[in-house]
Amino acid sequence: MATKAQAAWEALNPRQQTYMTVLYDHDQAEETARAQDAAAGYYDDTPASVWRWIDVVTPGAKLTSVQRALALRDVRDDGAGSTLHALQRYGLIEVQDKVVEGPRGKSRTVKAKLTRAGRAAVRAGTKEPGRRRAGELSEYAWERLVRLWRADPGTVRIWGHSTYEALVGRPSPPYAEGKQGDYRITEAGREHYRTLWARYTVLYPDVAAPDPDGGPEPWPAELQRTLDRMKGAIELAHRAQWSAHRRYEEAEKDVGKTAAPWEGEADAEWHALLLEQARARSALALVHRERATEEAVVAIRRYAHAVCSAYTAAIEGRPAGADLTAAVVAAADVGRDSAKVPKPPVCGLHRVDTAVQEAYGTLAGTRTRKRPLPKQMQPSARSVWRDFTDPPPHDLVVRRLLELARTVASYVDGGALRRELHPPAVPDALAGGPPTAGVTTG
Repeated sequence: MATKAQAAWEALNPRQQTYMTVLYDHDQAEETARAQDAAAGYYDDTPASVWRWIDVVTPGAKLTSVQRALALRDVRDDGAGSTLHALQRYGLIEVQDKVVEGPRGKSRTVKAKLTRAGRAAVRAGTKEPGRRRAGELSEYAWERLVRLWRADPGTVRIWGHSTYEALVGRPSPPYAEGKQGDYRITEAGREHYRTLWARYTVLYPDVAAPDPDGGPEPWPAELQRTLDRMKGAIELAHRAQWSAHRRYEEAEKDVGKTAAPWEGEADAEWHALLLEQARARSALALVHRERATEEAVVAIRRYAHAVCSAYTAAIEGRPAGADLTAAVVAAADVGRDSAKVPKPPVCGLHRVDTAVQEAYGTLAGTRTRKRPLPKQMQPSARSVWRDFTDPPPHDLVVRRLLELARTVASYVDGGALRRELHPPAVPDALAGGPPTAGVTTG
């Protein structure tokens, strides 16, 4: 039976779900930023009832980050007000819609704030990880504890007052001990790590924490290094392309230079030699640019096929190891001559499926925009005062393939998606929350 939050989400139409997802992303980004500031010792006592308000429309022509996000999802238009007010009627958000007087006359401002029911609906509908419970460390403090575990018996530097209080200054027994910034894990810290490792892996899949029992890494380091090398090959090829293009333009400028009338046979011969050299440099630079462009295209194809193969493996939960790395490399080698990649499977996480399937649909030509991007988001013309131009862009298919690769990589890198989809089993004793004895928040 669906929960109340799940039912609230399913009652929304796709457009309303998109609005809720965008607002939720902004809400959580602000919450995360404030938590990181607090962990670093920068406190702001502004209540949540104030800082949770999100700018949707502001005076002037500049788009807000919400408007940009909605435009990228192809749902931003003049109907934004009706969508927001419908969500307000459902009790999922609060809305402030005002007309203010400015230097250029009247203008409209719109702010929105997710209610507790709204955040719960998004988490239920998109399968977002739940919030940490009382007694559980923050993600930043957990990441520091993971570093302490890895370094044991060595030391790790800890920054931030909140993290210090969560690990070192907490009521006895502390999870770390030391002085002057360098700390080592204590037995209580080891016990906390062993006891709650599975729970934290579910809560913070972006943190790669080794199995305390020595189990295999779900995302082998060699696989990540392989993907990073393929990504680096694209960057190297693009740098070579830029360098060759600049040399080409420099040579072309030399070819086109005209000087004062040459006096004498020697001057004419010297000018002819310079012209011949400039033309030779231009031709060689053009060859180098074309070669670098082709190398970049091949690197993009290999990387796209590799990350899509890794993405599928993460969803299927294939056993990690050398075989998985070899399979990803094989997929890259097979796809080096083709921009056609298999359609990525659905993983069941709303934010991931939406981004990946949209990127693939754009590549395959099955997804087209209903309206163009706002003019504020259109590429601007290059300045006429620049001495050099950009190299010719890749064709549309290659650019879309690279965008798909980057989108997929943003989820699979470091094994975050693999850990989120296939987390270790949380012991029944911890299903309702961490043990209260000897555990404090952080």
